[in-house]
Amino acid sequence: MDQVVQNRLAKRLIDYSQHKTTALAPHLLEVSPESYLDDDVWHAEVDTLFKRLPLGVCLSKELPVPGSYLAQSIVGVPILVTRDADGKVHAFLNMCTHRGANIAPETECAGTAGRFVCPYHAWTFDNQGRLIAVQDSALFGEVDRVSHGLTRLHADERLAMVFAILTPGVTIDIGEYLADVGDYFGEPSAAMTLVGTRTVKGGHWKFVVEGHLESYHFSTLHRNSIAAFMMNNGSTSDQFGIHHSITFCAKSRASLAMRPEEEWRPIDEDHIQPQFHFFPGKLVTRFRDAMLVQMVRPGADPRGSTNRIAVVAGPASHINAAKLDQTAALVENEDYGVSHDILQGMASGARRSVLFGRNEQSVHHFHESLDHFMGRA
Repeated sequence: MDQVVQNRLAKRLIDYSQHKTTALAPHLLEVSPESYLDDDVWHAEVDTLFKRLPLGVCLSKELPVPGSYLAQSIVGVPILVTRDADGKVHAFLNMCTHRGANIAPETECAGTAGRFVCPYHAWTFDNQGRLIAVQDSALFGEVDRVSHGLTRLHADERLAMVFAILTPGVTIDIGEYLADVGDYFGEPSAAMTLVGTRTVKGGHWKFVVEGHLESYHFSTLHRNSIAAFMMNNGSTSDQFGIHHSITFCAKSRASLAMRPEEEWRPIDEDHIQPQFHFFPGKLVTRFRDAMLVQMVRPGADPRGSTNRIAVVAGPASHINAAKLDQTAALVENEDYGVSHDILQGMASGARRSVLFGRNEQSVHHFHESLDHFMGRA
């Protein structure tokens, strides 16, 4: 991130801590429990937000060389992401155009292949999606190989991440979709390499996202972990169209005020942690020479979700595989354990609304974006 932007964020956080406040929404927010419990609401959100908007499907560094590919399933849609010989990224439905079998097995980590042979009848495709061979083609019959290439999904590579739309034929200018958050986010270092990925399970996808958008819970839920070094209930909140950023503050931030501003390096010295929320469910936290990316996706029903966590880091970073394991365990055991309890309580019908405070401003932004896309007042 730009140094001027970092310092500006740090000054705001120092001011908040001195005045014992945080970023504040103009009012409280009440959300109906049906927003989380209703199957029709959940299906509509999956179809509208996760199948028709650009999603962060992986990091660029997960496809490090020409021939790299990654096969995964997102909200029930099997996708295949490839990097061809020219370095261009493509996304397809991971379905043979003969009978629909997966042409690449799903894996947590990327592989390398120049071509994909369907395990059912051996139809073969290259990593640009072209059908290049039909087994026993003379007996099978005439096939138009151009129209029977893999079903293409609109995809683009931005900010060291790969974005794709899961519904064939739907195209959105991904640069415009990201608004000016890209200028604020900044280009990550090209020297970073993939540390690893982990997938953890959580409750309703909105509970999971909401929990990452406020620091109000640090001193209680994370009293034996994050609370040791991060400020509770103190963070900035900035909106970029439907996306936004929330910057968390370390307890060490006071030391900045004792030095000239031109000497400040807030991120490098771990005084601040900027996190970007790319709507609907991608969260990216910037560290010194590292980036932690969380890809939150609805599960098979409203009661569950997955969070695919990936880390890239440079050679001088303190973020490593052990830190990734620690982060995955923390969010699964502390944050997401609570999310299951919340849903169970809501299902009892004892509460008429979920209440968010003025100090949870980024959660307000999230629900404003939800209501915008879902056509809710």
